[in-house]
Amino acid sequence: MTAASPLRARWAVAMIFMLHGAVWGSWVPHIPLAKEQLEVGTGIFGLALLAIAAGAVIAMPLAGALINRFGSARMTAITGILFFTTFIGPVLAPTLAAFVIVAFCFGAAIGSMDVAMNAHGIAVEKALRLPTMSLFHGAFSIGGMLGAFLGAAALGVMGEWTHAFIVAFLLIAVFTACLPFLLPATADRGLSGTGFAWPTRATIGLGLLCFLALMAEGSVIDWSAIMLRQSFALEAGTAALGYGLFSAGMALSRVIGDGLRVKFGAVLLVRGSAVMTALAMAAAVSLPNPWAAIAALAFAGFGIGNIAPVLFAGGGRLEPEAPGRGIAAVTTLGYSGFLAGPPLIGFAAEVTGLPAALGLVAATALVIAFYARAVQAADTY
Repeated sequence: MTAASPLRARWAVAMIFMLHGAVWGSWVPHIPLAKEQLEVGTGIFGLALLAIAAGAVIAMPLAGALINRFGSARMTAITGILFFTTFIGPVLAPTLAAFVIVAFCFGAAIGSMDVAMNAHGIAVEKALRLPTMSLFHGAFSIGGMLGAFLGAAALGVMGEWTHAFIVAFLLIAVFTACLPFLLPATADRGLSGTGFAWPTRATIGLGLLCFLALMAEGSVIDWSAIMLRQSFALEAGTAALGYGLFSAGMALSRVIGDGLRVKFGAVLLVRGSAVMTALAMAAAVSLPNPWAAIAALAFAGFGIGNIAPVLFAGGGRLEPEAPGRGIAAVTTLGYSGFLAGPPLIGFAAEVTGLPAALGLVAATALVIAFYARAVQAADTY
């Protein structure tokens, strides 16, 4: 390996995060269409989305064990191919039963790849001795923005199936081109004392905050388009712009996030970001104008953007002798929230209506602001 290889790995990992986000963004315009195709209410559809969360939660600890054995680079390669392929399933599912099955597989691929690519991101950060997690998550947000915008445009001129297959083919091609630039498997293989990445005393606090932060992100991804479509009778493509601008806000904040952490510290950055998220989400669900609501989602994205990267960075530092275990534990809890949040919002929407249910995201952000001091571990680089 040459001295420059960690730099190449940094940009390869950033591209992989962007491709991961592009799948999520491409899925967003399909969500209202999938609900309508299945002809079910918000509660039943939320329960169906729970299959994604179930697949991810089951797969994440297993991914931690396999990363410890084979290294995060190899696991990123395998789980990435599975993720881009299984994206097609929920788009094509003709019945509720079929949707649940393919959504479970999609969730398992999501959870495994999330753990693997974040673990490799920590390995790159360690090799460079520079903060890079905000950059990686910023790339994810850029991918989500591009996927949502391009997906909204594509669905106006092509069928759902055609769009899904084109997205999968193109992303797999770019993804495989990135793999040779990752760090070798020896970078983090076998570092953890145990294979499974269950939360420990050192990581449980950060993991719970990460659960709340990514629960908010996941809820906006899956329900913002439906909320805008229901509240303002927007076209599916136009409704998807809410998430697209939400991702744009996250991308902007994460591009400057590493510098902000150096200047203000992790605690102040997370606290200020959480308060901004709470105010913006409260506005998004209460404003009477659709474009004002979409703009508020952009501010919410800017607010929430840096919370998860700082929490992940802290998790990788809480257990210096086993960073893989630390990051996998926080990631597991965090992405459990990312995938469990949408079904919970769906259940709440059955009682309160979707705008009020999404208002819970504002309350979640205030909890994060209150306990922001827990992230100070991220500053012990």
